[in-house]
Amino acid sequence: MSEPRTSDRIVDPVLRSWLHEDRHEDVSRVAGVVLDLLDTTPQRRRPWWPARRFPVLNKFVYIGLSAAVVVVALVIGTRMLGPSTPSGVGGTASASPSPSPSPTASPTPTPIPIGGTIQFELDGAKATTVVDAVADGTSVSGTAITTSAAGTHTVRLECAARQGDRWAFVGTTETSTFPDEGTGAWSAVVVEDGTPQKVGIVFGIDKAVGDDCHAKWQTISMADMGVSNPVESGELVPPPALAP
Repeated sequence: MSEPRTSDRIVDPVLRSWLHEDRHEDVSRVAGVVLDLLDTTPQRRRPWWPARRFPVLNKFVYIGLSAAVVVVALVIGTRMLGPSTPSGVGGTASASPSPSPSPTASPTPTPIPIGGTIQFELDGAKATTVVDAVADGTSVSGTAITTSAAGTHTVRLECAARQGDRWAFVGTTETSTFPDEGTGAWSAVVVEDGTPQKVGIVFGIDKAVGDDCHAKWQTISMADMGVSNPVESGELVPPPALAP
């Protein structure tokens, strides 16, 4: 008869207590299965080995096996669980850089259509002026084309200006077949508010190199311009910034 293996029950609780942690649950389960197999497997002895002569040796062998199980369980657990946190250089956790906020694009102002088509008398002859333009504040781009019996006059528009109840589409003469009119000078379609509107076409104001449209037409008096031709049909629309 073999003596009771009381040392088995001493090592088992110590081993299981040491492994009883949340992050070692799988390791504890593996070690428990191994220990249970050791508990239920009979120890085969050779007939010539007297059990009563080596009781202490039997205990040390089992303790050694239990220690080996602990080492094996630790190795298995380390490989199964892996490191708890990713590490970078020097063993510290590597942090991903925070993305930089994208710059918010400023809304692009939408140009507003302005102008129109009017008919009136110019120097006793029927005339038509077509203003095809858009405005961004008082900055204007587009054309003002006046056609009459005298010819055709095309102005490349650059700005708009207002003085009292008069306002104007202003730009540079681009082409002209009107008598004695060349290109490169300031020209304007000047309008007086009212019902109907009154209109005048201003030609040939000297333009120096580098002249600014807005600055120039702050120095020119519209009150002295001949704006006496009533609009017979149509209406011209100024930029919203210059609306009466």
